[in-house]
Amino acid sequence: MSQGELKVTTYLVCANPMLRAGLGHILANTRYEVSDQDKPISHEGQGGDESQPVMFIIDSNLKDAVRPASISALKERYPTAHVVILADVFSLEQMMAALKGGADGYCLPTVEALIRYLDLVMLGETAYPSAEFLSAVLNAQSRIDSDISRPADMATRRSLAQASDTRMLSNREAEILHCLMQGAPNKIIARQLDVAEATVKVHVKAILRKIQVANRTQAAMWAVEHFAPMGAEDAGAALR
Repeated sequence: MSQGELKVTTYLVCANPMLRAGLGHILANTRYEVSDQDKPISHEGQGGDESQPVMFIIDSNLKDAVRPASISALKERYPTAHVVILADVFSLEQMMAALKGGADGYCLPTVEALIRYLDLVMLGETAYPSAEFLSAVLNAQSRIDSDISRPADMATRRSLAQASDTRMLSNREAEILHCLMQGAPNKIIARQLDVAEATVKVHVKAILRKIQVANRTQAAMWAVEHFAPMGAEDAGAALR
C-alpha cells in the first residue's frame, strides 16, 4: 500500500473458509483491510464511519446474496459502500443480475484482476469484464441461438466430441453438451440422439457434475469456452 492511500474497510461475505483465507492473503499489504465481520456493526441505515470507505466482496456461490434484490437492499442499507461480486466461473446470467442489482463490479479471483477491479471501483467506476470479452461471449451465444432448431448430423457431432479436449466427458455427454449449446430441451435432444428422455436427464446431471457448473446455462457457457478452438465455421457446419 502506497503512502497517502485511504484505507478501505473490506467485508468478505463468503461461507468458504479457504476462500476467505485466500482473499485475506491476496489483500494483505494493500489498502483493503479485511474485517473479521461479514457486515458493519453500525446504526440502522448507516455504513459506519462515513469518512472510512467500505467495500463488500461477495462470493457468487452465495446464491441468495447475489440476487438483484439482495444487492439492492445491501446498497440501500449502506449507501456509501461499494459492492463487488467475486465469481469462480464466469456466468453471463449472473453478471447481468449483479449489474441489475447495482453491484459496482463483477470479477474472477485472480490477484492482478481483483486488485485492479477494486481500485477502479474505489475511483467511482463500474468494473465488469472487458468489452472485448463480453462481445466474444455474446457473439458466441448469438451463433448458438441462431442454430437452435437445426438438427446436428450424427457423424459430425461424434467427430466434434472426439476432437474436443474435454476428456472428462464421454462421447455421448459431449454430444449432449453440444445440444445444450443450441439451447435444446431434453425432449428435442432425446429425439435427435434417438434415446429416452430419462437417459438425457441422467447425462445432463453427469455433465453438470463433471464440469462443476450449477445449471444448463452455465454448461452452455462452459462449452462455448472449451469448444472455441474448433472455430465458428466448423461449429456452424456441425449444426446444419
